[in-house]
Amino acid sequence: MIDWSGQRVLITGAASGIGRALAVQLSQRRALVVAADVNGEGVAETARLCGGEALVLDLADGAAGPAAVERIVARHGRLDAVFANAGIGYTRRLLKADLDDPGLARLWEINMIGPTRLAQALVAAAEAGGWRGRIVITGSENSLSLPPSIQNFGNGLYAAAKHGVLILAEWLATETRNAGKPLDVHVLLPGGVYTGLTAAGLGDDPAKWPADMGIITPERAAELCLKGLDLGLFHIPTHAHLHDDMGARYASVGAATAALGLTKSA
Repeated sequence: MIDWSGQRVLITGAASGIGRALAVQLSQRRALVVAADVNGEGVAETARLCGGEALVLDLADGAAGPAAVERIVARHGRLDAVFANAGIGYTRRLLKADLDDPGLARLWEINMIGPTRLAQALVAAAEAGGWRGRIVITGSENSLSLPPSIQNFGNGLYAAAKHGVLILAEWLATETRNAGKPLDVHVLLPGGVYTGLTAAGLGDDPAKWPADMGIITPERAAELCLKGLDLGLFHIPTHAHLHDDMGARYASVGAATAALGLTKSA
């Protein structure tokens, strides 16, 4: 089990949902939390709940995340962990989507590129300061598959960003391990969690949401995240169906391999 006592932790997207739940639970483990979000009022409330610091931060600005890491290190002497949890929704059906929409640049920057910028800043600070850092990047069930319960929601572009999160996290973990960098990388893969982001698309009453989504609370998602870290997991899913949902892709590639007459030596 990780001893979070005294560890300096930055959590983005901390004004509500999973980010707020992580802030509260980490403070209960005696971590020193800096809660960051573009929502100043919400993140101030999170800081009050966890006895930490509030930081208004808009990760659509590519320089903002690394600058926040530098400020925290300058103030506290180190930064042990970053929970790159900030994310925004984007619902457009692909055949009708305006691919020149400026909102797409914000989607890519916040959901996908931002965590990589934070990882770069954290590993540079850890190397310079002589400590080991940890980054936990929030992906999605959409990182892995097209869950049946949401296939009519027009999530293609959002899902592309979250799939990118998974691939970037896998490469970050591989590169840091192979280069001996002082950084541990994990990816949280939430299924249906009752947050403002999901409620915006599905309505305020979780009882009316598709039953197969298996909606859980942000507190349960945070609990599973911290348990996954205690176990040293890279992939940290929150729902059993995430594994099953990958089956169609695996079966399709297997069938195509067989149809093409490919073998391991071919």
